[in-house]
Amino acid sequence: MAGQKLSPRQKMIGMMYLVLTALLALNISKEIINAFVTVNDSLQTSKENAIVRNTGLYDMFDRAMKNDPVKTKPFNDKAQSIKKYAQEVNDYIEGVKTELILKVEGLEEGAAVPEVADIGRKDDYDIPTNIMCGDKADGTGHKATELKGKMNDFKSNILKTLSPEDKKLFESKLNQIISTDDPAPEKVRDDKRTWEMATFYHNPIVASVALLTKFQSDVRNVESELVNHLLSSIDAENFKFDALQARVIAPTSYVLLGQEYKADVFLAAYSTTSNPEITLEGGQSVPVEGGMGRYIVKPTSEGVKKWGGVIKVKKPDNTYEEYPFQQEYIASRPAAVVSPDKMNVIYIGVDNPISISVPGVADNNVTATPSGSGLTLKKDPKGGAGKYIANAKAQGIAKISVGAKFEDKSMPMGAFEFRIKRVPDPVAMIGGKKGGSINKSVLAAQSSVNSIMENFDFELYFKVTSFRMTLIRRGKDPVEMDSKDSRITADMKRAIAGAGPGSKVYFEYIKAKGPDGTTRSLSSVNFVLQ
Repeated sequence: MAGQKLSPRQKMIGMMYLVLTALLALNISKEIINAFVTVNDSLQTSKENAIVRNTGLYDMFDRAMKNDPVKTKPFNDKAQSIKKYAQEVNDYIEGVKTELILKVEGLEEGAAVPEVADIGRKDDYDIPTNIMCGDKADGTGHKATELKGKMNDFKSNILKTLSPEDKKLFESKLNQIISTDDPAPEKVRDDKRTWEMATFYHNPIVASVALLTKFQSDVRNVESELVNHLLSSIDAENFKFDALQARVIAPTSYVLLGQEYKADVFLAAYSTTSNPEITLEGGQSVPVEGGMGRYIVKPTSEGVKKWGGVIKVKKPDNTYEEYPFQQEYIASRPAAVVSPDKMNVIYIGVDNPISISVPGVADNNVTATPSGSGLTLKKDPKGGAGKYIANAKAQGIAKISVGAKFEDKSMPMGAFEFRIKRVPDPVAMIGGKKGGSINKSVLAAQSSVNSIMENFDFELYFKVTSFRMTLIRRGKDPVEMDSKDSRITADMKRAIAGAGPGSKVYFEYIKAKGPDGTTRSLSSVNFVLQ
């Protein structure tokens, strides 16, 4: 910037552009932010459905206690312990959600908590990141670490209530559903090497709340599966058939297009030696093994997918008792994030930083393919995971098509259009001025004509290659002198020094060459000598 000193006003303007640059780097679309609201609503529904399902299981335990308290009590005691641990961790997570929302919205503790859809600053990620991960490089020692400890305690307490046989049966599955392990080295993305960083760092508030709701739903589903297992461990003959109900448990009710939705369909008191018949609406049979059916389907369109059927159990008299069931899940289109790090356009002839990622997909499983306007993409070796440098050759419209690999299958994640524009013209200046009155000794002391990029976020420079100086003195003919580069020649300086007050000096026909290889004609710089 020609090395001139900046005024306080200029420094403030520069700071404002830095803030604008940071804001534009967060070019996450409103649709994606709102998608997290939809996801949270779905997970909230899933959690509430699990609570209803669990309430039914505990009601069955109550009836069993009335029928045979001696036989049922050991299983009921374990079920009540699981209920207590699940409620404690769910209450804690709800408190974290409340804290995040109140602080993002700037509300006092105890104020009414807005619904996720009503949060004003849905894209705020600074406050959630600070609360959950703090400012340490590994994100530990803050709320995320505390949450991790609560969930680990929940798993540990749950396993302590189970018999050795049940512990062996559920320990691996429990750790899989509620995983708090740090990412494996090959799955580390953006240098997020801890569970805390990989889970909560740089997430907007709506994403963090959705994740916390997911953890609550996972806890309730674990509670459901364990309590149901305890219930089925009691001799099923002690229950009347009118107490049996159909149950459906799915690891998640939210899947991406192209991924499989899986659910376990079984009776609350099922038998591993007598398989029921499970038939879906439409007549399709569900495979059953060990008393449990496994329903697998791959959705091909978005939206709420409802399904159901009937479970038929053979009674001792060879007749069948039927137990209908209904279930639903949400299929959503995968979402990719492509955000330019400086502007919402790509400029010709300069290195344009671009961030490309797909939520939930490791960087090495994400592909980005440019097209149009001579656009090229290359990994930024200094930027880390998901960072690219984009270069373009011609004005127009270009696209970046993003793909992701899921379970050895590549899927398109969307194509994103960018405007390709020419770098704007610089402004000519001499001694930090674009013209006006000037002391002739000050002007004569200047060494060159400089070009300045005003109101532009990239650090790049145009080199002045030639200009003409015209000196107009009172009562004398104009004097014209040319320079073949940016320097003000010695003859020009002598002419300026010998001119009287009121003389006019014009620096015209200024040519400058930019980093894009183009030569621009700059506006003139005109002075009146004092």
